[in-house]
Amino acid sequence: MEDFFIIPENKIEAAWNPPDRSLELFVLDYCEEVLNIPLFVVEDAFYTDEGVEIELKNLEDWMIGEDWYINLFRLSNYAKAS
Repeated sequence: MEDFFIIPENKIEAAWNPPDRSLELFVLDYCEEVLNIPLFVVEDAFYTDEGVEIELKNLEDWMIGEDWYINLFRLSNYAKAS
């Protein structure tokens, strides 16, 4: 199962201010440190004009009840891969 999220610019944590948001390293750090997403489920993460785009993979059904997933779902625009 794959899920796609876009966190709009206005919902990105204000304290997150890396030197270059376009670098994947900083976006992955945001995913792990600010959003508490385990990196083993992050397939791709990058910053665009729309905000932070995150693609998750290898999600198990039980993970959708985890705090990090619920918070991510609330913060973002969400799409489930079919």
